[in-house]
Amino acid sequence: MRRAGRRAARRRAAALLRRGAGRLDRIARRALEGEPRRPRGRRAGPGRVGARDLLHDRRPASRRRQAVALSADVVVVGGGLAGACAALAAREAGAEVLLIARSPGATAMSSGAIDFAAADDDAPIGEAARRLARNAPGHPYALLGDALVPAIDDALALLERHLAALGMQGARSAADRNLWLATPLGRAKPAALAQGAIAAGDLRNLAAREGRLGVVALAGAQAIEARLLAHGLAPLLAPLCEAVVVAPDFYRQRADALRTLPEIAHDLDSPGRRAALGASLARAAAQAHVTHLLLPTVGLQDPLAARADLERAAGVVVFELLGAPPSVPGLRLQRALATALEKAGVRSISAIAERSSDGQVQIVRGVECEPVRAGAVVLASGRFLGGGIRCEADGRLRETVFGLPARAAGREALAALPNERLFAERAAGPHPGLAAGVEADSELRAGAAFVCGAVLGGFDPARDEGGLGVCAVTGVVAGRRAAREAGTASASGAVGR
Repeated sequence: MRRAGRRAARRRAAALLRRGAGRLDRIARRALEGEPRRPRGRRAGPGRVGARDLLHDRRPASRRRQAVALSADVVVVGGGLAGACAALAAREAGAEVLLIARSPGATAMSSGAIDFAAADDDAPIGEAARRLARNAPGHPYALLGDALVPAIDDALALLERHLAALGMQGARSAADRNLWLATPLGRAKPAALAQGAIAAGDLRNLAAREGRLGVVALAGAQAIEARLLAHGLAPLLAPLCEAVVVAPDFYRQRADALRTLPEIAHDLDSPGRRAALGASLARAAAQAHVTHLLLPTVGLQDPLAARADLERAAGVVVFELLGAPPSVPGLRLQRALATALEKAGVRSISAIAERSSDGQVQIVRGVECEPVRAGAVVLASGRFLGGGIRCEADGRLRETVFGLPARAAGREALAALPNERLFAERAAGPHPGLAAGVEADSELRAGAAFVCGAVLGGFDPARDEGGLGVCAVTGVVAGRRAAREAGTASASGAVGR
């Protein structure tokens, strides 16, 4: 038995050696005689798709599907606040608008409040904006000149028309003053407009009357932040009003400690959860003897109805805190903008936009490219978070759609090592590197496109005055000018025909 097994094994080994030798002979013959290598795998027979056919369309040209160009009067690249305002303004001017966005961008991570400009002496918004334009020549406001204040009025009116579902409250014109709203760090942030549930907590009104503000600590890390928030608000509300921490008997399970604010907001939108929180808040408010409650969130959907329900249940005035990433008010603002675009008749496409070989715009989705024909293009693609500005391998800054040059502190390239001219050592110091962007003319034009929002250089939306407000103002101006240019081009084309 063992001998038979050994003989069988030797025969199999000999067969393998002969097969390997024959393969080596074939390889050597091809190398010496120049014989082409036979493709490995089965040949594609009739009706069978070969590997090459997966990458190359070998059908006759007459049978291939030809790419049909999308067309619009105005194409807007970017789906944040700047892009939405540009698209809505162009649509109201009568243009057919196509909006291309690959992601929500920085708007969804914002506080949810819209600030245009502020001054230490609490000057009206228009006056504060004019001062900012004079003191910072590189700021986008400086490009608008005398059109700045009317543009702020137009932006305020547009936002009020299209964000009614959020109950936006605050300034109605540039002659009004800012709200002062509490941030998660216990500071006061000036804002011209805020969502209704947030605007109700204007610190100026709270500090002007006697009261007791309860800062609600819900769960996990947010409960720790509530103590820091109350400590920061105390001197801002003194001497008439005070701030104390209120801890309702809600979200007290072990798993609740890991909930993020967006998860809490989503949970409060579930049936019965808001009512349960309201009952818990009523008990906590009565025990702490508070007159107002400041919540980290009232829910993601329908904040006006949510606030009204909680006020009825708690028996005191309820308002919401500004957001920090991950921001519930920011997510809510992004959703409201998407709804407004759909209602206005703006076509929206989720894709990447880039420059085509003929200088136009094309849409990239997967491995397919679709050409786009536009009368005018508006770039509202953001900066670093939105992906509108990139840094090349050699340090040069470029805009990502048309490859326009970008600058930071007068430089077209970032240094290999950090330096004080671009990034300060202290977090509170100036960081010109974070204000990088495209330089535009007085028409907000750079190259063949109009530009608006954070892709414009000269301001840092995260720390400078006029973050989302700059996006709204420049978006409205760029959208209207693009619609005007598209109408002129269409009229000249009709005359030419």
